[in-house]
Amino acid sequence: MTAYEYFGAFFEELAGRGVRHVVCSPGSRSAPLVLSAHADPGLRCWVQLDERAGGFFALGLAKARRECVGLICTSGSAAANYLPAVTEAFYDGVPLVVLTADRPPELRDRGAGQTIDQIGLYGAHVRWSTDLPVPGEAALDHARFAAHRAVATALGPPGGPVHLNVPLREPLEPADGQTGGHNARREPPASPPLPVADPAEVEQLAHLLRSRERGLFAVGPSDLCEADAIALKRLAALAGWPVVADAASGLRTGSDEGATIVASGQHLARTPPFWDLHSPDVLVRAGHPTASRALREGLAAWDSEIWLVDPLDRWEEPTTVPAGHWSSPIGALARGVLASFGPEPPNPARPGAHAGPTPPEGRSESAWARSWRLADSTAQQMISATLQEVQLLEAGLARALGEELEPATSLYASNSMPVRDLDAFLAPHRQAPRVVAHRGTNGIDGVVSAAAGMAAAGGPVVLLAGDLALLHDLGGLLGAARLGIDLVVVVPNNDGGGIFSFLPVAEAVPGATFEQFFGTPHGTDLSAVAAGLGVGHHRADDHATLCESLRTCTAAGGVHIIEVPVETEANVAQHRLLERSVRDAVARAAPPT
Repeated sequence: MTAYEYFGAFFEELAGRGVRHVVCSPGSRSAPLVLSAHADPGLRCWVQLDERAGGFFALGLAKARRECVGLICTSGSAAANYLPAVTEAFYDGVPLVVLTADRPPELRDRGAGQTIDQIGLYGAHVRWSTDLPVPGEAALDHARFAAHRAVATALGPPGGPVHLNVPLREPLEPADGQTGGHNARREPPASPPLPVADPAEVEQLAHLLRSRERGLFAVGPSDLCEADAIALKRLAALAGWPVVADAASGLRTGSDEGATIVASGQHLARTPPFWDLHSPDVLVRAGHPTASRALREGLAAWDSEIWLVDPLDRWEEPTTVPAGHWSSPIGALARGVLASFGPEPPNPARPGAHAGPTPPEGRSESAWARSWRLADSTAQQMISATLQEVQLLEAGLARALGEELEPATSLYASNSMPVRDLDAFLAPHRQAPRVVAHRGTNGIDGVVSAAAGMAAAGGPVVLLAGDLALLHDLGGLLGAARLGIDLVVVVPNNDGGGIFSFLPVAEAVPGATFEQFFGTPHGTDLSAVAAGLGVGHHRADDHATLCESLRTCTAAGGVHIIEVPVETEANVAQHRLLERSVRDAVARAAPPT
């Protein structure tokens, strides 16, 4: 049996299990993998010139489509270049099937070229890892079994990357140009049903909702799908529990379904007259921890009972000890509790006759919910009023993107300042864009490639990335242009690591030392970079020019950079002004509860 027969069966099974996209990079040893995937009519193969960009491109595709994506590379250091994307996928629960071509056993550990130890290369950062047999030493059923298991494990729960190391002997090219036949494929599986929560966890949450009026949901970056977001909003409205929603939670867009959606969590946490009087009896926290240190510390400072929703089983609670831990996703829990609430109260004469426990009554307009709604409204009004009086810098840019982009647009947020600015300044409203972020490992690595992968899945994508994040992933920009993808990259350019100017280190070391090791000015002309890569470049100095540039780039298609010049000291001062203005306004308006 040839490698092409083995991997013809493998990729046929992969496609039959719902995989639709495979991302490849050039290489010789991986030829049987790449050509077999390309020959399968159920798969679309994308070619990225380097593996680091390819890994993040696949990650963006998988996040956009909420499905498993394949990755193929050749042997040696090529496989090592997948590590940053693999770690991000692992900590964010993104399903990837990573195939790394390798030398056969007889050529390992004896000086053969382009050979490293690839077995277990990604360590604990994958859900499953194995070294496949050399094709010809196993039956076709083994190929199908490996593909089936790989997809099932990657999808979870919990989801994440899997690694299949693939030893291949020469000849690597197909005989007579044939890449192996494919049998008639089964119909692809139907879309998987929405997850169902553990009944015991549903019962626990239902009890908390019925018994505690002063409750609160805090949802960090989680990119909830529409069905999950709607279910949680409806449950929160029924319970009268406000939802402190991160910009990347998926809860700041669409209808609020009657819930109190709080977008000003970090501003309220900086306002003791409000925060100290609004400690909830119980706090249910879901999603990754928020990027805002003020909010993280504010949530931990309350003496509240905290329940952690943790479907990735990562125990992501860095600031306190939770009272309880649920493995069911928050959307599944919300649907389960809503379904458990019966239409009638229990009948003592007929125990068990009602559909479930009674829901809370009259909570949506409680003093508790109204107080949070007033505080958030006050904060949002003050943010808008303050930004009208100042120049366009990073805070205003985040606010403007949330207001100007269509709801069908995905707003991909780089780490460092962009994800923090969006959380602090993106207002919730029905037409807000979907916000997606790298919150698995929280690094700036690969954000251009990931945004390009998301754009490849279809639908407009705008990336908000700092200048260092852009320069860190110029290969991703080249890849997007080369593949003809439509992508707009909005770059607040502060000529270096502007985020460090907000941190204590800026005052703790001499100015020259700070600039050398933290400020790191690069002096790069982004218009020249764009021209060299064949992408468009636009400059926006104010809100009107920004909006015009967004419309121009979207209409033109292709890859564009919109550069917004930012002076670091002015940017820090503007952030401090906004924080003070919002804090003072909320403090004046805060009623007792």
